[in-house]
Amino acid sequence: MVLTDIQQAIAKGEPIHIAGQMKPTSNALVNTLVMSDYSGIIEYHPEELVLTVKAGTPLQEIEQHLSEYQQALPFYTRHYPQSTIGSIYARGNAELRDAVLGVRIIDGQARELNFGGTVMKNVAGYDIARLLVGSQGKLAVICDISLKVFPKAYLTELEHTTLKQSNSSPARQRIEEGLKEIFDPYHLFV
Repeated sequence: MVLTDIQQAIAKGEPIHIAGQMKPTSNALVNTLVMSDYSGIIEYHPEELVLTVKAGTPLQEIEQHLSEYQQALPFYTRHYPQSTIGSIYARGNAELRDAVLGVRIIDGQARELNFGGTVMKNVAGYDIARLLVGSQGKLAVICDISLKVFPKAYLTELEHTTLKQSNSSPARQRIEEGLKEIFDPYHLFV
């Protein structure tokens, strides 16, 4: 499906399911969304350490392009060499969330929306681009993603210390518990 087809299907009220993610439970018309045809690098500024790509772009293509400039993605991708950047974004993790600068999506009302941007500092309202990381495509169709990139030399130094650290440190657990009390005082969300 092309992005305009997606918008038309949403406008008609037809359900859209991400290929391999959900199975339709009724006889309703279901469109399967495969973003692999929507791929490529939109913008890349090596001197600014910023990359904007289409969601269907394979990680291998991105990493190969970045390596020409001695740069790399600042999040761990070795387990998913065949994946697209959109699927990594949909599965998401904290490292990826920190690298996201902006995103262009199509929402449930077929509106094309932009959040964030392509600059390192952007402080206008909620950071929807980062909030959608890990949403598994259940909230919107991710079209384009703008990311920070780092010099390879910097990442090589950090890789050894990052892999040794655990996300379940006592300090991190206390911070998460404190945030949970603030944002979910009645413990409605698991």
